[in-house]
Amino acid sequence: MQLSESTFERFGTTVLYLVVGSVATLVAGLAVLYVAQPVQRLVYDLFYLQVGPSEATETAILTHFLFAATVALAVSSFLGDAVSDRLANRARLIRGFAWMVASLFGFLLLAITGLAALPTALVTLAVGVVAVPLTLRYRYGVHSGAVPAFVGGIPVVVGLLLLAGFGIGWGWGYVVTAEEVPPGTGNGTAVEFEELPAVRADLFAGDCETTAAGQRQCYLELRGYEHERAAVRFMARQGVRCPYQNAAASRSGSSFIAHFDGRYYRITCSPHGD
Repeated sequence: MQLSESTFERFGTTVLYLVVGSVATLVAGLAVLYVAQPVQRLVYDLFYLQVGPSEATETAILTHFLFAATVALAVSSFLGDAVSDRLANRARLIRGFAWMVASLFGFLLLAITGLAALPTALVTLAVGVVAVPLTLRYRYGVHSGAVPAFVGGIPVVVGLLLLAGFGIGWGWGYVVTAEEVPPGTGNGTAVEFEELPAVRADLFAGDCETTAAGQRQCYLELRGYEHERAAVRFMARQGVRCPYQNAAASRSGSSFIAHFDGRYYRITCSPHGD
């Protein structure tokens, strides 16, 4: 009878830590997502030229959520340890969470190769959430409330990451706009897009319309465009970058003048989406 009561108490305590971990992870995760929003802009700027604005945006959003997941799980684990052992295992927890930090940097390394997608982020998260509790329990011998609190937070961070993937799937993107300007604008500095004939054809002979004033406006959607990286790198050399989709001020005034088929165009790039 004594064994049965002891087992029941241990089970109840474990469930309590699981619940505490879930709640703490949710609260901390949402708080970090709100406070750490500048992380998205930082990652976008770092990866913009390497992978283009579309993949840089996905990398930025997923990195933001992975960072929030790491911090939230750390908060729940330290809280569990504080309740059960008054943070007696804090040094071991810090070493154990090296797996989460390493996974996050691994995701960023994969992102450079253009592999920053939701499945990659989920695998990255899986490596961390499996390695951390195993390391804490079997390498460092941590038997405090930190481990069940960590485990309780896992469904929360997976849900948050899936939420990020859902957001990535919406109709956002970036569009290059070529707006006709009066002849001679640019004073001989107009570029010809000679090194990118495919981009030139897709931009100036693609999705175009004529305004009431008789001027042409052409648009090139970059998301999913096969020459996206080449196009944005060329525009960057002309001083034009696509401003980040989720930035507070996402409209850029930078532009350059291009010449095509006897007409002059002002080239800009801007985000768009639902």
